[in-house]
Amino acid sequence: MIIYLSFIFAFFTFIIPAPPTGKIIIERSIEFHDPNNTWAELQAHLEFTETRPGKDDKYTWVEIDNLRGNFCMMQEVKKMHVERHIKLDSCFYNIDEYEELTDKEFDEYKLNDKRSFFIRNYYMYLWGLPMKLNDAGTQIAKEAKRTKFDGKEAYEVKVTYEQSTGSDIWFFYFNPKNYAMIGYRFYHDLAKGDGEYILLTGSEIVFGLNIPKTRSWYTHQDSTLLGTDILTSFSELKHAHY
Repeated sequence: MIIYLSFIFAFFTFIIPAPPTGKIIIERSIEFHDPNNTWAELQAHLEFTETRPGKDDKYTWVEIDNLRGNFCMMQEVKKMHVERHIKLDSCFYNIDEYEELTDKEFDEYKLNDKRSFFIRNYYMYLWGLPMKLNDAGTQIAKEAKRTKFDGKEAYEVKVTYEQSTGSDIWFFYFNPKNYAMIGYRFYHDLAKGDGEYILLTGSEIVFGLNIPKTRSWYTHQDSTLLGTDILTSFSELKHAHY
């Protein structure tokens, strides 16, 4: 009987191997999502529909120019076309194509550099995953584990950041068969169970990049839907800052 049970244990150990290391999983996921290393020189105009419960849908246009280090975001705000432009580390703004803005307009539309850099980092990080996990300051846990995420088999990789980069604790989830990223979660305080989890569905091939099409955000505490961000279309850059 002991020999028989040992055989069963050895058999299941064989067919369910231990996960690769966290670094290898992320490397393979980047190979899946960015097989030609497109992200580093991506130049694209992306359009999003962003829904929030109880609020009108918001339409956002984002221009990413990783080749030159530029970023732009355009939205319709209070029936005005508002643009934020970041060229390297300098910001400038337009409202309905006018560049000479009043202090009241800067305040009313929250046009300040701190917020603009936050917005840039938000879009670049989330829509640049998993490639952004190669950034400096990223600390990838060596040990990964096999688990379930949203009812699906997944590899889980824990990621933290150097203090100067960020303090949140992240967990990323990948399809064990092809290493596609299927979602992630983050905590401000792991002991409190705060933070959110994000489900990814669908995909869009954007100039060779395999980008998740839809991101749905939920609270950890009661799984309340916070919102959904949908990549609705993409094209070449509408304009560039040289």
